[in-house]
Amino acid sequence: MAQRIAVDPITRIEGHLRIEAQIDSGKIVDAWSSSTAFRGIETILKGRDPRDAHHFTQRFCGVCTTVHSMASIRAVEDALNIQIPDNARLIRNLIMGIQNVQDHVIHFYHLHALDWVDITSALSADPAATAKLAQSISNWPLSSVTYFKGVKEKLAAFAGTGRLGPFQNAYWGHSAYKLPPEANLMAAAHYLEALEWQKDVIKIHAILGSKNPHPQTFLVGGMAIPVDPDSQNAINADKIALIGKLLKKARGFVEQVYIPDVLAVAPSYLDWAGIGGGVGNFLSYARLVKGSHSSAGKRGKPAGGKMGSVHLKWAFSEAAALFQIANPKGQKLLARLRKKHGRGKAMGVLAAKLGRAVYFVLKRKEPFNLNRFVAA
Repeated sequence: MAQRIAVDPITRIEGHLRIEAQIDSGKIVDAWSSSTAFRGIETILKGRDPRDAHHFTQRFCGVCTTVHSMASIRAVEDALNIQIPDNARLIRNLIMGIQNVQDHVIHFYHLHALDWVDITSALSADPAATAKLAQSISNWPLSSVTYFKGVKEKLAAFAGTGRLGPFQNAYWGHSAYKLPPEANLMAAAHYLEALEWQKDVIKIHAILGSKNPHPQTFLVGGMAIPVDPDSQNAINADKIALIGKLLKKARGFVEQVYIPDVLAVAPSYLDWAGIGGGVGNFLSYARLVKGSHSSAGKRGKPAGGKMGSVHLKWAFSEAAALFQIANPKGQKLLARLRKKHGRGKAMGVLAAKLGRAVYFVLKRKEPFNLNRFVAA
């Protein structure tokens, strides 16, 4: 007998969504989705100055605020053929770049991790085995037995209060959770660490955008923030040094915690990739804009030619991380690259190697040869 169920609201997304499904003999035979909150941004924008539109469009989301604002600004700049100053381009790229990095981490840990990390299982984990697991995939300093014992005690105390907040309504103990207790404890520890991490690294938005979320220094034609070494209200040497420190912290967590966690978790859920129709071939990347050479107010050829396509560089960096998932040959190749170039540079070397391989696959119209790739 057919049964109809509704899930409303869908959690851990930005906005409001209702899903209804018709189930027959244990299978979904039909489904409907509906957005249940009318925002009316398009209606609000009617009759307004297009230069003000980005202040409204960035309110689409409280997480990915910059992308909606920048899409609006660039639409106006493209329509009017406006070329922004190089300093404005660099500041925008810094804001957009750290937003992209932070958004990946937030999505993995705080919006999605509870779908595959069983907090109740973490309570039965052995801290010594957890430390051994963590140290086998990364040299992150917070990987001792004492540290994971403390996290386990913190989780137990939190669960004992009965006030579970975001952990309240998950399917704890369900057979769909596939990670062992030690992996669950490690992921739960990194969930908590990521809360502190993202709070710090997003200060770059506060420095360059005056606030986060919804930076206020964006504007059509440039950025409303000066560069002045003698002013505390402008971008000065102290602020640049702080931004550099925060970027270093962001990179350290991504390379030593986020990427190793993705690679540790993904093999347990590879079958999830086959759920749903998907979109087929799809590429997502940060839109970081190159500069251009200028003289006497006139712009010449684009700058940054030696760095190649920033979009492809970003895409192949992510491809390098995905290349290792359930791929022992890829993992051995990365280990060799780490030994030769160091842990910090190995992923970049692998990304460049993948880029060259794709170039020759397309040029020669030959299939990708994994054995030749890892041997070269």
